[in-house]
Amino acid sequence: MRTVLAAFLVAALAALTAPLGADAPKTDAPKTMGEAAAATKKKKPAKVYTEDDLHNHGRTGTYSEPAAEGGSAAATPSTAASPAAKAGDKPAAAPTEKPKTEDEIRADQEKEWRDKLTQAQADVSTWTAEAARLQAGLNDTTGPLYGPGRAARADALENAKRQLAAAQQTVENLQEEGRRKRFR
Repeated sequence: MRTVLAAFLVAALAALTAPLGADAPKTDAPKTMGEAAAATKKKKPAKVYTEDDLHNHGRTGTYSEPAAEGGSAAATPSTAASPAAKAGDKPAAAPTEKPKTEDEIRADQEKEWRDKLTQAQADVSTWTAEAARLQAGLNDTTGPLYGPGRAARADALENAKRQLAAAQQTVENLQEEGRRKRFR
C-alpha cells in the first residue's frame, strides 16, 4: 500500500514540475507586463481630459459617448464644405417618410388601445389569482390563528384586493375609452 501511495505522490510531483505553459498554444502575446502595456499603448491613444472638458456643460454627450469634437452632437456639417455646394448645386434632400393616412393613424391608436387593454386584463387575472392564493392560506386553520404570519397574510390579502380593484377600474376605463373612440 505504501508503494502505491509513493508512486502516486511521485507522479503528482512530476506533473506539477512540468513547465506551466508547455501545453498552452503559442501566441504573439507579450510576455511581461511592460510589453503588454506598450502593446496597449500602441493600439489606442488615450484621450486626455482637461478641466475645460470637465466643466464644459454646453456640450452634449457623455464621457463614454462624447459629442463631436468641434461642437455639439446636434451640429450639422456646413453646406459650404460639401462638394454639392462647391459645384453650385442644391444639397440632396433627405428622403422623407410618407405621411400616414387617417385610417393608418386610427389603426395604430386602436392597436395601442388593445395592447393596453390586454395588459390591464392580464393584471386583473394576476391579482385575482394572488388574492385567491392568499385567501386559501388564510382559510387554512391548521396553523396558529393569531400568529404574526397570519396577520402578514391578511395584510397582503388586503393589498392584493386593492390592487385588483385598481386593475379592474383600469380595464373599465379602457373599455369606456374604446367605446367613445368606437374601436369595437
